[in-house]
Amino acid sequence: MTNSLILSVWQSGDIGPLPALLAEDAIFSSPVADYRGRERAAHLLGVIANVLETVDQTHQWGDDRQALYAFTARFADQELQGVLREELSETGSLSHVTLFLRPYRALRAAIAEMARRLEISPPPPESVQP
Repeated sequence: MTNSLILSVWQSGDIGPLPALLAEDAIFSSPVADYRGRERAAHLLGVIANVLETVDQTHQWGDDRQALYAFTARFADQELQGVLREELSETGSLSHVTLFLRPYRALRAAIAEMARRLEISPPPPESVQP
């Protein structure tokens, strides 16, 4: 089974490599909003890495350019099931990452924790394209 680039970072606990995995114009589509740009996407993915516990990849489907990765994780003694969609650019960096999580009750609690953490450490502003 091929490992997800993002899930591998989340499992390692070292979020330092996140920006290098993402294309400059990467998009991260979270359950709440879309975040455009490498720095914004990396920031959100890093905060999520610090919220989720015990991330385990369970399945993988896809090809060389895009793949879906099923996983389980824990948050506040609740199990989450998720799917992460990773789309690669022609250069091999992540151009679009989409996160799906369930069940709603655990997701709602995780979203509240994310909001709290993002108040403390807001994402960088979205860059304005000329």
